Amino acid sequence: MQLSCRQIILASVISLTCHSVRSQSIVGSWKTVSNIIEDVDGKSRDMSARLNQKWPCLAELQTIFNANGTQVMKSPKNCGPIDYNKLPASTWKMIGNTISITNNSMPSPLGNTATYSVKFIGNRAIFIHEYTREEKIKLHTPNAKKLVITYQKF
Repeated sequence: MQLSCRQIILASVISLTCHSVRSQSIVGSWKTVSNIIEDVDGKSRDMSARLNQKWPCLAELQTIFNANGTQVMKSPKNCGPIDYNKLPASTWKMIGNTISITNNSMPSPLGNTATYSVKFIGNRAIFIHEYTREEKIKLHTPNAKKLVITYQKF
């Protein structure tokens, strides 16, 4: 069977495309670049920047997603309002581009599980959570639209 030049080129393009489109993994150590709350009017505030101003050592905070489905945080000793090193592990599960993180150690008005859509751009993972009407009520933030957390791989 002889292949035409066109078939060979098509097969090469398909092969290259398959090799370059690899699923990125959340597993590994990540640094929080920003933690932005965006309001419905377009205004935003970066909660990480505020915390890093008060406690510069928090810039070294690591969020670690382990392959076994646990998530831990590590920070320099005596850094910030919480000793992140002593927090029990959370659990995480990722299906497609949606990650759910369950944290039983720090109560939240929204419950123990947070769900985000995730997109990877280079060495960054961007977590996005769009607030529902019910969540806005529970948080007493009627103008909040979404939370965008950007992590950078260590």
